[in-house]
Amino acid sequence: IMKKSKVLFGVLAIAVVMSLVAGCGSSEKTVAQPPASQEQASGHQGHSAAMPKEDPMPMMKDLDKSLQDVVKQVKAGQTMDAQKSAAQLVSTTDKVMPHMMDASLKDKLRKAAVEIKDSVNSGKADPSALEGKAKSMQDLMKQTTTHLQSMSH
Repeated sequence: IMKKSKVLFGVLAIAVVMSLVAGCGSSEKTVAQPPASQEQASGHQGHSAAMPKEDPMPMMKDLDKSLQDVVKQVKAGQTMDAQKSAAQLVSTTDKVMPHMMDASLKDKLRKAAVEIKDSVNSGKADPSALEGKAKSMQDLMKQTTTHLQSMSH
């Protein structure tokens, strides 16, 4: 009888450890488990806890606005403002990236943002060349938005 209960206890212990590792939010409050994982378990995004919780759509709007600002400012010859907007463009792109699952799309979007920033920072941004870059970035942003919408549950 002792052996049986030991085996049973072993199986239970393994099950508990497994559920802790999987973060299924087992109801036992163990010391090793901070309460933070409790709320994580109640969220329905069990598929990837690494996904940021905020909605990426407003970020896409910010991205669009930054992009339009850069183009406007370069055309108006406001280099300093354009550089600020371009920096904003890249930082917003970086905020959106964790929400994306498509690696090649991520790459292209980041590259497009950095290219725009680089050409603005070079101090001799050609408005028509910049418009071309901005257009291709907008296409990527459309794809990104579609991609993000297809992922949101």
